[in-house]
Amino acid sequence: MLGFYKPAEGCTVDQEDGRPWPAEGMDAPNTLFVRRRIACGDLVETEKPTEVPPAEEPEIEPPAVVEPPEGGETGGEQVTEATVTETPPRTRRSKGEK
Repeated sequence: MLGFYKPAEGCTVDQEDGRPWPAEGMDAPNTLFVRRRIACGDLVETEKPTEVPPAEEPEIEPPAVVEPPEGGETGGEQVTEATVTETPPRTRRSKGEK
């Protein structure tokens, strides 16, 4: 059974795995660890916040595409393919070398 818990005012609580408990709260199973945190007053059961749907963003028109003039020079070099460079392999040293 899951419940929504958040740290009490002014408290910081670690989860079982050592990560900090989120200040805004999180769902957690009803385990001995969680019950102990509630009993000592570090965790408080609260209602899960309601998710507010994001406001609709107005549609943005894509920028206009400018085409080069026909038949003439474009004034720049034409890019064909990107060159791929390889990273050279690292040499391994023995533990004795430095």
